Amino acid sequence: MENWNGFLSEDIAQPRTWGELSQNIVMNKAASKFPRMGKTLLKFGFKAATAKAKLAMDAIQGLEDVLDFIPDELEAQLSAGSEKAVQKLADLAKQRGGVIGAFIADDIMGMDDSLTTNLPGFEELNLEDEYENLIDKDRLKRWAKGIMGYAKTASPDEPLPDLNKELELKMQQDTGAHPDIDPPDIRK
Repeated sequence: MENWNGFLSEDIAQPRTWGELSQNIVMNKAASKFPRMGKTLLKFGFKAATAKAKLAMDAIQGLEDVLDFIPDELEAQLSAGSEKAVQKLADLAKQRGGVIGAFIADDIMGMDDSLTTNLPGFEELNLEDEYENLIDKDRLKRWAKGIMGYAKTASPDEPLPDLNKELELKMQQDTGAHPDIDPPDIRK
């Protein structure tokens, strides 16, 4: 199980890439679907989402469908608590990082800011509520579709984007506007 130990060295609690975010989401959803798998994850030190993080995860409307890619034979092994099956699922989840990221990004982008702070990785993909209220909805939808289209092809090892910064750059390019850079207002 040396390979599994390498997997755990990644900071799955604070994902930095599309693949790690995908692993975080898939493994947590799978742990709730396959209780024996949850025990295996705990045995290996994987931290399942707690109450506040589950609230954020549950706010993603189509998240139940995120496990649809799991083959039937792997589901049976996960139900039995197979450690090899858990390893295989972790690998599959990482490989599908961009696709799963694109699937959930639309919901995360529009989530209430207070929810996204409860689940690592969601904050980077969440737009500040003020931006959502200020920007023309059609323009925002077009931009969001572009982000989701890009995410589908993103490498699992590609860093998660900070969508607030991406949106600021897009607005600067389109309108010439820029955020206030005086010290009390500057983005950290």
